[in-house]
Amino acid sequence: MRYLLGLIWVAFIAYALFMAPGNSPGNDPIFKELLTLQSEEPWLLSVFTWLGIFPAVYACILLRRSVKVREDRGVPAWPFVLFSFGLGAFALLPYFAWSSPFRKKVTYDPLPSAERSRTGISRVASHKLTHLILLILTLGTACYAVMQGNPEHFAEAFNQSSFVHIMTIDFGVLTLLSAYALFRDARTNGRTTNWAWGGLLPLVGPLLYLLTERK
Repeated sequence: MRYLLGLIWVAFIAYALFMAPGNSPGNDPIFKELLTLQSEEPWLLSVFTWLGIFPAVYACILLRRSVKVREDRGVPAWPFVLFSFGLGAFALLPYFAWSSPFRKKVTYDPLPSAERSRTGISRVASHKLTHLILLILTLGTACYAVMQGNPEHFAEAFNQSSFVHIMTIDFGVLTLLSAYALFRDARTNGRTTNWAWGGLLPLVGPLLYLLTERK
């Protein structure tokens, strides 16, 4: 799987740099409208917003636990999660390709010492309120897009703007990658790996996985 993810990462970079159709960001009015949140198309705004929510969801999955982990390569998750807020799947694919979750030794500190050892980030990432807020934001923007948006306008932007083109593919890659992330997490933490199918429900599936987790 790591070689497949690495190949996808390289192919995605090559496609974004050399093959993506449409105007480049420097000459793209749609890109400027999205950066300033002035776009009048709800679907564009919603997908752009989801690309901000997705890294937060991955942060909750990867950073929520207070664990002592020994990895064969010692790959920490937090730098990749941090860069994913700007780079999306471009930042997360290398982490999942290089880390080896099924060959590492994981030991959990017994409570309450584990609770005391949690950092502020892991506390926020593990809190059910965080997951609920992200779910409400996801569902709210989805309703906004469905009720007010025009998919044809989004399709036109997909072909005319390289930024919209890449961000749409990025959203799809993040969705597929979340299925693998849930599979890894469920297997590591003793939950049914059937949850991996929930990752195919963009954002909502991973958030339901987090909300139904027993602490």
